[in-house]
Amino acid sequence: MSSEMLIGEIIVLLALAVALIYFGLKLRMPAIVGFLATGIMVGPAGLGLIKDAHQVDALAELGVVLLLFTIGLELSVTSLMRIKRIVLLGGSLQVTFCVAVTWVVAMLTGYHWNTAILFGFLFSLSSTAIVLKLFQERGEMDSLHGRSALGVLIFQDLAVVPMVLVLPALAGESNSDPIYIVLGKALLLLAVVLFLAHKVVPWLLRKVAATKSRELFLFTVALICLGTAYLTAEAGLSLALGAFVAGLIISGSPYAYQAISSVMPMRDIFTSLFFISIGMLMDMQNLIHHPVSTIGVAAGIMIMNIIATTLAMRVTGLNWRVSVMIGFSLCQIGEFSFVLAKNGESLGLLGQSDMTVFLNAAVLTMAMTPLALALGGKIAPRLRGSDPRDTSHDNEGPQPPQAVVVGFGVAGQGMVRACKVAGVPYAIVEMNPQSIQAYRREGEPIIYGDAVNETVLEHVNIENARLLVTSIPDRGSVRRIVAEARSLNPKLHIIARTRFLMEKEVLLKLGADEVVAEEFEAAISVFAKTMHFFGVSDEEGKKRLDAARAAGPANFHLGVEAAAESEKSK
Repeated sequence: MSSEMLIGEIIVLLALAVALIYFGLKLRMPAIVGFLATGIMVGPAGLGLIKDAHQVDALAELGVVLLLFTIGLELSVTSLMRIKRIVLLGGSLQVTFCVAVTWVVAMLTGYHWNTAILFGFLFSLSSTAIVLKLFQERGEMDSLHGRSALGVLIFQDLAVVPMVLVLPALAGESNSDPIYIVLGKALLLLAVVLFLAHKVVPWLLRKVAATKSRELFLFTVALICLGTAYLTAEAGLSLALGAFVAGLIISGSPYAYQAISSVMPMRDIFTSLFFISIGMLMDMQNLIHHPVSTIGVAAGIMIMNIIATTLAMRVTGLNWRVSVMIGFSLCQIGEFSFVLAKNGESLGLLGQSDMTVFLNAAVLTMAMTPLALALGGKIAPRLRGSDPRDTSHDNEGPQPPQAVVVGFGVAGQGMVRACKVAGVPYAIVEMNPQSIQAYRREGEPIIYGDAVNETVLEHVNIENARLLVTSIPDRGSVRRIVAEARSLNPKLHIIARTRFLMEKEVLLKLGADEVVAEEFEAAISVFAKTMHFFGVSDEEGKKRLDAARAAGPANFHLGVEAAAESEKSK
């Protein structure tokens, strides 16, 4: 396909997606539903507007990689260790329950035992992309059910590896490599990835950050993300899981928030293409001719997953409310199930008709996930009173800062000292990697990031802060930071530092509450020192300084003269 044709098809996708999402939002439907509907309409079984779905699939896979990368960035190894019981025990129980129940039902309906096991594999995996996207939109990633659901999804991604290795044996093939050889290669390559990540990545990011080049930083982050994903895929793991590992490694560094802001625009675009590509799998003709069987299979999958997942979470010790929320959130078929299904079809474990029904049912479960999650949100709170252990809204993160300082030079350090005296928590955003290293060792809450980016401001919780002080010399950046911060928090008190008097009115119009102009402060200082040198009394000098400050920069001399006239009249 030529580049012109590809661009033309992407334009069709974007135009249709804009229209469907717009009308969907009017009906209070999540954007994901609009993306799936777009895929259904433009796909081969819809209007047939997209001729080469493989091009879209390649871009869509990149979206999943970037999504998992940013999720890893927003977590940390420490926070992940808190849910290790959910990952290991909860994940294994959820997969086991789903496989067992599906196997029994499939055997009772006449399927061969090996095909029944494959169905169990397919139905036990949930959609990482959809679940995490919905949790992000709802602001629930840091809730207990959000973190726990992520733990189960991580286990499912890991479980894909042995599932893929088992498929040839289920199909009766004996010419593939022994499982222990494949696993050995995977573990060896994964060890190399982890070594490079811990030893090379921190050093590389520190060197790149020292250049203060946004472009170089973006390309370096993209290289780390895609490079780690590729190596883990070569090790037999999924691309998405490799990207998650890359994000998790960077999350422990002060560069995590700038990395998130760098890849966020690309992530949103490519993730949207993923949802569209899933919709393109829907065979509308088959659904029209066999609606009962397709909808029945989809409903059965969702009910089975809700029950199995809820019970698995209860066994791990979570309360009913949180367990039900996780059950409803993981009720759909996942993107990696499509990979297993294609492998199973090529091995003869799935027939063409079964494959068609599976694809349609899978897309339906994905499309119904927002409604299922909303339903779970209505049911779960009713179970709260029966369980005193409910901690689903506990936030294990640090105390939100009341003050944010951008730039940790002399002025920024002065603001921090004032915060310490007042006893209020604060956060620091800085672009100098040397300063970050030094002050992090001293225990300062300092991160690497360009506060011009909305994502960086959000990660220092600007929405709930009371005070923002910008103390950087870049005039353009100060303007953009003030405007962005004001849009994110209308109640925020903003103090902006600038070098030049002419900037004061501009910054006030953009949303600053106070502007400190270095030119004016220098004039005041020189005026005070000159009066002191020529023996003007402290009392008279203070009156004239106060009058000069009150008059402001534009009327500095008038304020001084007015104070002098006042003295004469006395």
